[in-house]
Amino acid sequence: MFFLFYAYTFEFVKKRFLNDTVDTYEKAVFITGCDSGFGHRLAKRLDAKGFQVFAGCQFPSNTGASELRKWCSERLRIIELDVTKDESVNKAEQFVQDELRTSGRKLWAIVNNAGIHKGIIIDASKVEDFEDCIKVNSLGPLRVTKAFLPLLKKSKGRVVNVTSVAGRMPVSSIAPYIVSKYAAVAFNDCLRQEMSMWGISVVSVEPELFQTQLTNLEKATERINHSISATPNSISTEYGKEYFERFSKSMATFLKYASPKVGIVVNDLEAAVSLKYPDNHYRPRRSLFYRFILVFYIMSPSRIQDIIVKIGMFLVSAPKPSKSH
Repeated sequence: MFFLFYAYTFEFVKKRFLNDTVDTYEKAVFITGCDSGFGHRLAKRLDAKGFQVFAGCQFPSNTGASELRKWCSERLRIIELDVTKDESVNKAEQFVQDELRTSGRKLWAIVNNAGIHKGIIIDASKVEDFEDCIKVNSLGPLRVTKAFLPLLKKSKGRVVNVTSVAGRMPVSSIAPYIVSKYAAVAFNDCLRQEMSMWGISVVSVEPELFQTQLTNLEKATERINHSISATPNSISTEYGKEYFERFSKSMATFLKYASPKVGIVVNDLEAAVSLKYPDNHYRPRRSLFYRFILVFYIMSPSRIQDIIVKIGMFLVSAPKPSKSH
C-alpha cells in the first residue's frame, strides 16, 4: 500500500510541477508502425504540434499512409520500412539524415511502435510464430535504435519503446507475443541505463488492452482459427475439439474488453516525446480499478497468478445461461 501511495503521490507532483515541454522548433521524430494504430495517431499528433515527423510504414501505398499524406503538413515524410530487415532500416536512416541536412532540424526522438501478434498456446504454436514475433517486437526496436543512435547522441534526444504490460506479467495462451515483449522490456531497461551517460532518455510505454489492429476482434479471431487449423493432428487429438472451441471463445471474450480509448495511449506517447522530464515508464490505464487488478496480479506469487489465470479462463469460457422467453 505504501508503494502505491508513493507512486501516485510522485505522479501527481511530477504532473503538477515538472510538465514543461520541449520546443518543437528544429526537432524531428522518427516513428515505426505508422500504417495504423498508435503510430498512425501519434504521427498526426506530433505533426500538429510542429515536429517534423518521419512516419515509417510497411505499406506506403496503402490507406494508412495515404491518410497521413492527406491530413498532415508538408513537413511529414512517409518512409517505407520493414523493421526486420537491415537494408530497409539503414535506407530509412540515410533518408532521415539527408532530410535533416535539408531542413536544418535535428533528430529528437525515435518511437519504436511496430508490433505483431502470432500464435496461441505453446504446444500448438509453431517455432516460426515465436521467431516472427521476436523479429518484429524484440529485434525490430534493437535494429532501429542502433541505426539511429549516432543522430540521437548529437541531439541528446530520446528513445521511446512501445512495449506492453504483457512484457512484465506472464499470461497463458499468447506465449509468442509475451516472450517477444519480455525481451523488448529488457532491451528498454538495459538501454536506459547505458544511454544515461550520453544524456539520452529511454522511455517504455506499456499499454494495457486497447483497441488496435492487433486486438481487432475479426482479424484476431481469423488469426486464432488459422493457428488452430494448422495445429498438428497429434496435438489436436490430445487436447480435443472441445478444448479449442473453448479456447477460441475465451480469447474472443477477452478481446471484447479492449478499451476504445486509444487516445490515452497517444497522450502518454506524446508526453514521452515532448516532456522535458519524461517518466522512465508510462503505463496507460483505463481505470484505477483495472490498474489495481494488474498490480495485484504482477506482485502475486506465481501460484496465485496461476490460479487467477485458471479462474479467468473458466469465467470467459463457461457457457452462459440462455434467456427464457
